[in-house]
Amino acid sequence: MKTNLPKLSEREIAEAWAKITIIKWKKKLASNRIGDTGTLLRSFKYNVLASAQGNVLKITLLFEYYGRFVDMGVGKGIKIGDVKESAGSRKLSGKMLGNRRRPKKWYSKTFHAEVMKLSEIFAREYGHRGVVAITENLSDNSIQNG
Repeated sequence: MKTNLPKLSEREIAEAWAKITIIKWKKKLASNRIGDTGTLLRSFKYNVLASAQGNVLKITLLFEYYGRFVDMGVGKGIKIGDVKESAGSRKLSGKMLGNRRRPKKWYSKTFHAEVMKLSEIFAREYGHRGVVAITENLSDNSIQNG
């Protein structure tokens, strides 16, 4: 299937992926009602480091560190092991006992899903490049041998 879409460089693909990932994180924050002050929401940034040939070497996604604690339901003296125990006690008693923090998953699942999508995009891209290189080499050999 041929498309007339413009050919994107690795850097352009990586930048588009980073922007989409940040958009999805922001949507998750809104749906989980995270961030009264908006500090976490405003902290999202990305950086794509590419070589001189345009090959992506590193993608960095930045945000306030405390956002990870919100994702896990920890912080202010609450350890990760206490989160499930406290959730169990809330279910049994029907009241808030001890830890009022609950995990609000905005980072982990979204990030993992987006990394998998990026790997699929690059796998397709490199697969396509391999086919083009082989086809061009076969054509060149046919001309030279023919």
